[in-house]
Amino acid sequence: MRDYELTIIIQPELEEQPRKELLERIQGWVTPGAAEAESLKVDQWGMREMAYDIRKFKRGYYVYYEAQIDPDRLTDIERNLQFTEDILRYMFVRKEK
Repeated sequence: MRDYELTIIIQPELEEQPRKELLERIQGWVTPGAAEAESLKVDQWGMREMAYDIRKFKRGYYVYYEAQIDPDRLTDIERNLQFTEDILRYMFVRKEK
């Protein structure tokens, strides 16, 4: 297990309830086990202006995660994030100890 940071930008037109469901789904991908869920830190930064347009959106809903993730699962998590239409961008960063 390694420490990772994950930042996600969700499209701004998504309503509150579907956004909550999406965030719960992402949390399930990131921490499938109870032991991993304890290390999860979620920080919702909210709606912010982006530096440049992404898919013609000028704003996005930012969410930041910190979690301990098995490196073997990163490709599966990234595949799920990549094929979710409501996610404009995501970025994984391995934290240094």
